Amino acid sequence: MGKLTVVGHSRAAGLRRAMGAVFVAALCVTAVTFYRDAPELPRSAPANAGGPPSLTSPAPTAEATSASPSPTPSATPTRTATSSKVKLPKGPGTTQPGILLMASPLPDGSFDVAEIVLLSTPTSSLGVGPPRLAYAGSRFSRAKPVASQVQVSAGDQPVLVPGGRVKQHVDLALSAPAKRIELRYHLSGITVRSVPSRAGRALTAISPLVAGVPKNLPVAMLVNGSTVLNIECPILKHVRDQACSSGRPPNLRVRQKLPWSGAVIVVQFDLPTPQ
Repeated sequence: MGKLTVVGHSRAAGLRRAMGAVFVAALCVTAVTFYRDAPELPRSAPANAGGPPSLTSPAPTAEATSASPSPTPSATPTRTATSSKVKLPKGPGTTQPGILLMASPLPDGSFDVAEIVLLSTPTSSLGVGPPRLAYAGSRFSRAKPVASQVQVSAGDQPVLVPGGRVKQHVDLALSAPAKRIELRYHLSGITVRSVPSRAGRALTAISPLVAGVPKNLPVAMLVNGSTVLNIECPILKHVRDQACSSGRPPNLRVRQKLPWSGAVIVVQFDLPTPQ
């Protein structure tokens, strides 16, 4: 009898152990299934992670990289005239002795003028004077030209202009002899109404401010502006040659180089409508 009891206890204990093992296995399967189906739960960091998790996006795989289209190179921006330097023409004042004069009309009928002078030999003085009206004709008999805000540089040195104004001939002393001289100024008191002509039509006489240079020194002249219509060279003998402009508005130039002694032009342009 005692032997049967021992055997019964032994079988019961074995059965309990077997059922316990099955229960533990079931719990493990349930846990694994729950973890797999709940991706929002945090995973453990990889064993080789040596710092805090990276805040950047994971690097793309080789497959994803090969599938991504290559970035299209951006187009090279086109340089506009407003962002690039004005290219000066070759010739008098730039690549050979002479004067390059560039003029543009302003809304009030005055002109903004620049002159670049290149001499064959250095000079220690510079003569300046207003436009020579005698060549422009009697229509300018009452004009009183004034060059104001006159800036002059000889080489890389500024030149003092008394009061910054030129109303008559003035000799300027240079601090050192120079071959290249540049002038910038505002030219006013020189515009007259063109009569008879359409309303708003006007004329201006322009010649180099620089004086006291060789009479045959060549002068190239440019006039820029959307209101500029024509250029006349009254010094030329033949009437057919006196309409001497070349190019198209807004960029006109005198067709031929003029000697300094006769470098006087009459610019025809339209005045703006008063606002």
